[in-house]
Amino acid sequence: MPELPEVETIRRDLEAEVVGRTITSVSTDWPKTVADPPFELFEGLLPGKKIKAIKRRAKNLIIELDGQYLLIHFKMTGHMIVADASKLHKDHWDEADSSSNLADRVNQFIHLVFYLDDGRVMALSDLRKFARVRLFAKEQLDEHLSGLGPEPLEAGFTFKVFKEQLAGKKGAIKKILLEQDVISGIGNIYADEILFESRIAPQRLVPDLKENELKAIYDNIRKVLAKAVKLRGTSTSDFRDASGAKGEFTEVRKVYRRTGEPCPNNCGGLITRMKIAGRSSHYCPNCQK
Repeated sequence: MPELPEVETIRRDLEAEVVGRTITSVSTDWPKTVADPPFELFEGLLPGKKIKAIKRRAKNLIIELDGQYLLIHFKMTGHMIVADASKLHKDHWDEADSSSNLADRVNQFIHLVFYLDDGRVMALSDLRKFARVRLFAKEQLDEHLSGLGPEPLEAGFTFKVFKEQLAGKKGAIKKILLEQDVISGIGNIYADEILFESRIAPQRLVPDLKENELKAIYDNIRKVLAKAVKLRGTSTSDFRDASGAKGEFTEVRKVYRRTGEPCPNNCGGLITRMKIAGRSSHYCPNCQK
């Protein structure tokens, strides 16, 4: 699932590419992609709308239009692509196109297309068809997002705020880091990486963590997420940026999906996989206590 760094990468790409453009039409081969309103109404409301800004809240991409907001949650396998309309489908490719980023199979599951006034498209590719799009007024958007926790890369996310968000939590730290009402935007990839850098086992219970351990987690939340944004996300699975390219954090991740590999701290241990609250966790039993 795209997490904060992946959604932020797409946000920045779209901000550079489509702000100021006008939507001319919309098409889909999977109307359920649009959760609200029904696609028959949705496709009539979008033409003529100008894209004014691209925002992000937690794992949600928000596209500000004239007086309305598109909210896109990518779920497991969704991402946005910007391309020339004539290059979106294989039938129109020439030999050069077959080696482009769009030829990557995960960029070819196009289920929702926004046609723009400059001949390009902003398209949603989603292998598993779980991504959902909603059209909101400002008040509806605010209500929909109201339960989310603080943004971990914003200046207001201080160590004091972090501790306040954990107050009263009794579960394993890995499980708590994934709860979007505690801290927004962290998912399985970065929770594993944050805890490895902090040298804390994912099954440790929050009430048992000492002050210095909490500080290590807080510091590494900001460091790991900032690095992942700089490297444009992780593409161990289906994530691609708006040009269809892979993220580079894939190459520097230390534990996520590295089961059985030697610990990068050269401690002699092997990366182990275990389930916590139904989710896979990757960690080094030697380094993470």
